[in-house]
Amino acid sequence: MEVRNYKKEFMKCLESIDSSRNNYEVFQDFLTIASLSFHNVIAQDKKVEKEYLDVIGKYKNNKKFTELLVITTLALEERHQDFLGEVFMSAGFGNVRNGQFFTPYHLSKMMAQITLIDNVKAQLEKDGYFTLSEPCCGAGGMIIALADVMREKGLNPQKDLRFQGIDIDLKCCQMTYIQTSLLGLRGEVLHGNTISLEVWNRFITPMSAIPMVA
Repeated sequence: MEVRNYKKEFMKCLESIDSSRNNYEVFQDFLTIASLSFHNVIAQDKKVEKEYLDVIGKYKNNKKFTELLVITTLALEERHQDFLGEVFMSAGFGNVRNGQFFTPYHLSKMMAQITLIDNVKAQLEKDGYFTLSEPCCGAGGMIIALADVMREKGLNPQKDLRFQGIDIDLKCCQMTYIQTSLLGLRGEVLHGNTISLEVWNRFITPMSAIPMVA
């Protein structure tokens, strides 16, 4: 059975959206469109809706953005991975000059295996959930990797994990938010500065709005 190359499919779709714009701009707009879609599930804000319409309205072939989200969803369903982060770096969208390099997923998973200590079940019994704070979340690779390891240990990350991710780069926040939302994780992504404690925007995953069933 032939294995699908989702990254290749994603880039091919991205390049077909608008030849008058560079791929980086289209990718940025995809992140904004997808993030606002998830965000307004909870926010129900006309300003958010207007921003969404303003961005997507720039494109005649805007149905392709839905296709990009479908490809991302399928890639994450196939296996836990930092799909958007890998697309971002392999396409050369990262700010190398500022030292922006995302941790390869296999290393994130190794760190998650170390982080997820054996007595996590005792913490779950005490608090009802396990928490993760990611002060420089990138595209969410570490959060996804921890959810991956939890699943392998027989835990349910959609129920047993609460996360908070923060990054100074809005694109990183959007990638983290999109991927954790698609994976059904409970938590929030802050666009802010971990050092100065400034927060400019807050994105809560849609799953967080669904009440837990005992």
